[in-house]
Amino acid sequence: MPTAQMRISGEEQRLLRALSVGQAVKLPSAHRLRLELLGLLHDGPAGPRLTALGRRHAQAALTGNDTREKVAEASPVAPVKRDRLGRRLPHGRSLPF
Repeated sequence: MPTAQMRISGEEQRLLRALSVGQAVKLPSAHRLRLELLGLLHDGPAGPRLTALGRRHAQAALTGNDTREKVAEASPVAPVKRDRLGRRLPHGRSLPF
């Protein structure tokens, strides 16, 4: 039986990483149910525990997040255009006066 590729949000990846290192996290019921249905989490009387698949996803999220941070640091950020009082200008346009 082929397995479907799962898409988990950044918040869910953060929760998986925190659970993998043993941090106490506030796990919303929507995330808890979704992760449990995906087979990444087992919620028992001792609290939420990661399954083997959940641990693999947490490790993959760590390596993927590291590469994204390096790319984000390397890309130059354009300065925000401001008016003479220092307020941000909408859509990067300058005032005519």
